[in-house]
Amino acid sequence: MGSNVSSVSDVPSSTETKNGLVVEVETRRQWRSLFDSMKGSNKLLVIDFTAAWCGPCKAMEPRVKEIVSRYPEAVFARVDVDRFIDVAGTYRANTLPAFIFVKRGEEIDRVVGAKPDELVYKIEKHRV
Repeated sequence: MGSNVSSVSDVPSSTETKNGLVVEVETRRQWRSLFDSMKGSNKLLVIDFTAAWCGPCKAMEPRVKEIVSRYPEAVFARVDVDRFIDVAGTYRANTLPAFIFVKRGEEIDRVVGAKPDELVYKIEKHRV
């Protein structure tokens, strides 16, 4: 199965679902590379801010995987707020889970909390 997003195919720690890509952000360099590559693209970047201790985040994981597989045209990045406090702070991801929608380097929308229906609605709204 090939990468669905050529601009981030060289980013390590990517996991592919049946039809989608989730980038597991593990280093600052990796985050910067992903973010910079998306600035010049009109693709939707959905940043999933999460934490190991977050119950609602864990509850959303299966739904997020399902949603990712339905929207291969979007790029999903999972960011642990405890490892990347500065990135979480930049996006004011204070309540988890937080899903930030970015196009061309700019935040365009967000979903805060375990709200899978709202997440799908906003992906539909911004994916094109």
